Amino acid sequence: MEARDESPMFPRIKDGSSRSGNRSVLGSRLESVTIERPLIRPGPPSAMVFPLVVIVAVLPGLISLNSWDLTPPAPLWGLRGLAVLDGYWLDQTPAAESIKPAREKGAFQAIAVRPPLGGWLIALGFWLFADRDPLAAVLPSYIAGAAAVVLVHLHGRLWRGTGLGLAAAILVGFNQDLLVRIQEATPDTLGMCGASAALLCYGWHERSMSGTAGEAWWSSPRMWAVNGGFALGLTILAIGSAVLLVIAVVVVHQYYLAACDPALTRGGRGRQARFSFRDWPNLIDGSLALLVAMVVAGPWFAMMVRRHGWESMGVGFMPHGLLEDEPRALTSRLIELAPAALPLAIHGAVRAIRDALVDETNSRDTTGGSLWVVWFGLGSLALSGWSEGPRRVLELFVLTPLCLLAAQSIADLVNRRVPVRSLIILAPATAVTVAWWASADLNRAVADLASGHADAATALGLHLGLDLVVASVVIIWVLNRLTRRRDRPQRAILGVFLIVVLSITVGDGCREILFRHSETTELLSLRSMILRRNRESPFALLAVVSPTSSSARVDSALPAAQRPSLGGRLRYILKTALPQLPQRDLESLDSLDSLPDVERLVILVGAEHGLSSATLARLGLESIHPGRSGILDAYATTRTRRPRR
Repeated sequence: MEARDESPMFPRIKDGSSRSGNRSVLGSRLESVTIERPLIRPGPPSAMVFPLVVIVAVLPGLISLNSWDLTPPAPLWGLRGLAVLDGYWLDQTPAAESIKPAREKGAFQAIAVRPPLGGWLIALGFWLFADRDPLAAVLPSYIAGAAAVVLVHLHGRLWRGTGLGLAAAILVGFNQDLLVRIQEATPDTLGMCGASAALLCYGWHERSMSGTAGEAWWSSPRMWAVNGGFALGLTILAIGSAVLLVIAVVVVHQYYLAACDPALTRGGRGRQARFSFRDWPNLIDGSLALLVAMVVAGPWFAMMVRRHGWESMGVGFMPHGLLEDEPRALTSRLIELAPAALPLAIHGAVRAIRDALVDETNSRDTTGGSLWVVWFGLGSLALSGWSEGPRRVLELFVLTPLCLLAAQSIADLVNRRVPVRSLIILAPATAVTVAWWASADLNRAVADLASGHADAATALGLHLGLDLVVASVVIIWVLNRLTRRRDRPQRAILGVFLIVVLSITVGDGCREILFRHSETTELLSLRSMILRRNRESPFALLAVVSPTSSSARVDSALPAAQRPSLGGRLRYILKTALPQLPQRDLESLDSLDSLPDVERLVILVGAEHGLSSATLARLGLESIHPGRSGILDAYATTRTRRPRR
């Protein structure tokens, strides 16, 4: 952290005659004045902190790739990347014609009309891997997530210093929601990275307009406007209409800066802003950024409208959530997003608003804090009010300013700009949010109370929550009374609180890193067996049997994220293992008798019973992979019987 020693200066001793008098004055002042020193010494230069930020950005996500997931709709994005390699460079919707089940075909078409950047980058990952390793589809999410952590650090360093940027990078880099998105082949982290990059360029533009960003051509306001427009265009190609939030943040923040500028007010009659020639540079730069964004993203949307009509624009530019959970209350979602950092973020937002109301000069700290507050506020409004919007993208959009505001509170506590007695509110609030996040009983009790179904269990859960709040308030109040005017104990209390907050954040992220998805493991095991058998004797036919009745039974018994046929996971794995072999979708076991007598690979999805020994002998098949509960049984042509040529 960037600490500043704001302790009062001691009186200097001029000569020996006044030494005793000065000593007595000094002693009396020490009794009445508490010298509040920063919690840590001034931080190292940014050149030493940036490698730590890179480690925080790269290492957790790199470890989380060991437990990457195929939760829908990630496999559909993988299929879209494979379609790009098959020649569908701009429009991947024709690839849906090869998918026979109507359910999977409709799900793929819903993904194929969305903005294409995620599919293009996934295709690039497959192109770099000769064997089309399924992990290649996750690499764009991982790289974008790591870049987003670095961008969060740059946001903090731009407005408040290196220390705050490091704290924000730790809060984001170990956030469990970000690590979950890194494990999935979706464009969510691309949207987070693009939005952060666009707003970072906007911040540098404001710094360069004030003359504090250097005089080089690459740091001029016009150049930052072009860079911001390019980042905005890539964000449109990643998440579509959610990019409107970035534009809204810039517009609202510009209105705030204009309203707080004394040169733009009317003769003392309130704070009404008016336009003048001084506004034209920002208007011109903003128009230039939008023009660059349209040049980057416009051609693809124009091509989709020409081929599929304006309906494709409505679905592509305004994608909704696919296979997501039901919408929840904003408070509950923010607590789950960052349980330990949320109270600190709210505290930082309140202090930023207060500073914005008091500061008349738009200082660097005030400008950055107001930008984060606007960013956090508009993102929260969209998360709570945009019911048809991409909630997963909106959550990551809110996560960045939330962690920046929390890091601002941490920096103020470390630098002792905020008194330790503020922990009387922060510590109980943090305890409640962590308890809400960790205790299902407390969630259930509050839900029962809100719905009017209170019982003894509800009373017990609410009683435990209230006891936790009261105990936290009493403990912090007693410690504050005991350590009044004693700097060293206050530093210890403050250090313990911050260590607990960071430990909860890091521990939650590490728990997600070590999680292993059993369905993905089984599918990868099936792929390994198929590749091994294909090397011995290449397959000439691939058939997937999904009986209608059995498939419906399996899909209704499993959650949406675990249904083998709904999300296209099996199709994605088979496409990466046998890219040149078309898949035949059969609806009954009797259809196996009509298959040609060639090297066959048969997979049963959702069949109640596997093939009997007599049926296997008659069809000339043998088991190569026993599936879990008969859902993914795989059979290949037996080695003792060669097919007729």
